[in-house]
Amino acid sequence: MSVRAERPTSATARSAPNRYRTDIQGLRAIASLLVASFHIWFGTVSGGVDLFFVLGGFLLATTLVGELERRGSIRAWQYVKRTATRLFPMAGLVLLVVAVVLLLTAPALSFQRNVTDLFAAATYWENWRLAGDATDYIAAGHDKSAVQHFWAMSVQGQSTLILLGFVLLLGAVAKLAKWPVRRVAIVGFALLTAASFAYALNGVAVDPVPTYYSTWARLWEFGIGAVAALVITRIHLPKTLRAIVGSLGLALVLTAGLLPSSWPYPGLIALYPVGGALLVLIAGASGDPAGGNRLLTWRPLVWLGGFSYGLYLWSWPILKLFVEVFPGRAEPVSFFDGLLLLAVSIAIAWATSRGLKLLGRIRNPLAQIDATAPKWKPNPRLITSVTVPLVALLAFIGVQVAPQVHEDAIEAIELAPAVDNLDELSAVIADAIADPTVPDGRLLSGAEARSEEWELDDCVSVASDEAVDRCAYGSPDAEREVWIVGDSQAVTWAPGFRDALGEDTKLQLMGLSMCPFTSGAGLDSIDHYRETCEGHNSWVVEQATERLPDVVVVTYGAWWVGDGYEHLGDDVGADLGRGSSDYVRALTDLGIEVVWLDSVPPTQDLDECMEASTVSEAARACETPFGDERQQRVDELATEMGESGADVVPTTAWFCDLDLASCPSVVAGTPVHSDPTHIGRQYSLYLSKVIADRVLAPHGF
Repeated sequence: MSVRAERPTSATARSAPNRYRTDIQGLRAIASLLVASFHIWFGTVSGGVDLFFVLGGFLLATTLVGELERRGSIRAWQYVKRTATRLFPMAGLVLLVVAVVLLLTAPALSFQRNVTDLFAAATYWENWRLAGDATDYIAAGHDKSAVQHFWAMSVQGQSTLILLGFVLLLGAVAKLAKWPVRRVAIVGFALLTAASFAYALNGVAVDPVPTYYSTWARLWEFGIGAVAALVITRIHLPKTLRAIVGSLGLALVLTAGLLPSSWPYPGLIALYPVGGALLVLIAGASGDPAGGNRLLTWRPLVWLGGFSYGLYLWSWPILKLFVEVFPGRAEPVSFFDGLLLLAVSIAIAWATSRGLKLLGRIRNPLAQIDATAPKWKPNPRLITSVTVPLVALLAFIGVQVAPQVHEDAIEAIELAPAVDNLDELSAVIADAIADPTVPDGRLLSGAEARSEEWELDDCVSVASDEAVDRCAYGSPDAEREVWIVGDSQAVTWAPGFRDALGEDTKLQLMGLSMCPFTSGAGLDSIDHYRETCEGHNSWVVEQATERLPDVVVVTYGAWWVGDGYEHLGDDVGADLGRGSSDYVRALTDLGIEVVWLDSVPPTQDLDECMEASTVSEAARACETPFGDERQQRVDELATEMGESGADVVPTTAWFCDLDLASCPSVVAGTPVHSDPTHIGRQYSLYLSKVIADRVLAPHGF
């Protein structure tokens, strides 16, 4: 596949020097070190990925537009093949190793999540998977997927194909109009950059989390690199000015990660590292490196830049493995542990890069004795390029069998019988505080403890007709229907409600992760979420108007009285309740009965509790105080919800002993939480009879 453009004159062809720039190798090394370091010590982003995107656009435009100018056409398939054989071997090797480790060590309940992540990474759509899950990478600690960092590889792969097609289109325009290729390319990339940047700014204003992973919101970073390759780097600066510009650019690059991580990427804040990369590229475009660019040509950095791709790919799973093996040393990682992790990552990246090169030098042994036998070319990546499609194939097979694996794993868990009533539950909670349970290794936490409605059916966010159909349980012909609305708390109640309702009543989940069923100032606790959440909540009311469920159960988080809600002052609960009142009244005006069900009080440190090995450790780590501030918020919110027409069902006593002002994390051998702020599947089922008695029975169920 190729598009021919007007063949340039020899003078035009000579005007674009093809000088190898060691400072770019150094910049690659800096980018990979920034990504690894900020993940290890800060659990946040550094701007390093933005550097990779800018350099990707710079090199793509240099190669493709340069080929158009020299040859009048682009060998598109050859470019794709070269790119694949350059990127696939290391990516495939990392994915293969991660897959084997997860298969041998991860619990069966996490099998579906793991194989889906591996399939998404191997097929270069991990970014869209994370965008769909609304995973907040910027707020990430060390508890994410072992291949989550492949989102950047997915964006790069998609952008490469998009920009290749874009350059082919620009070449066709140049040919038809008989315009200079470079001029057309400059205008085209400038327009693409402006359009993508506008899309990114709008995206971060509306919903920053999925925008972070969006290829369309990242194209402007590639576009800026492309414009730099075509225009800016042709600027010839005096040596002194080059030194100043390069030093300033390097300073911006190195300090980008220190900016507040709450500022939404890839919006205006991304101009900081991108601008730094641009200054470095400008400063190194003509003459010998000076200033910051001179530092980037330091031989150790250039050496590291040669396998920076491998360092990026290996550093995250190595950190994840460290966290799994030494959880007590992971939050935060110490300075010396971090240095060790960085050194190990560099060593493995170098060794695997070297090994892949040596593997490619193997010759066909038959060629030594048979002149007609094919001689394998010294392509260090050709043989191992098949690892990515191999992992994709194996992961695809795993995805097909994952539901059965998950179901079998759930059935294998020994569940405590549901507690009979609230009085018995109160006694069990008091016993749990008086005689703390030492976790015996069989207690589940994290994703493995989440409900199948969350992990298997993907019902943590229900925002489309397809999701509504997927997240409906019980008989579709049932005469009565119960809805659960709110944020991610809604899906955590599903196991208990399903067990309490049986198959004769339809249960519909309608929650949206991170979106309480409220409006107004309460939503400002989550940056830029007000429009998204208010839109979803209004949509829920519209759906209720059409379908008229019998009961709508409202439940959402917000237990953290201070953190995230300081702007509301002392009346946190009242403000949240007032924001819910209009929605509640809209539902009750339709004749729908509304129930307010509070969420689980968060635990102070669930991981520390799960790792307790003595009764004294369990007593300290597996109980969370329930203070007056929390009780005040409960009372305020309950009052507002009651005045708006909801049936208020107090739930604090379902999790805490109010006389002792304490909430245990393990009750009757059952973990209460799946994570610090959500109910686990086992405890939700443990409460099914209490739900039936206190929530459903008063409404005729």
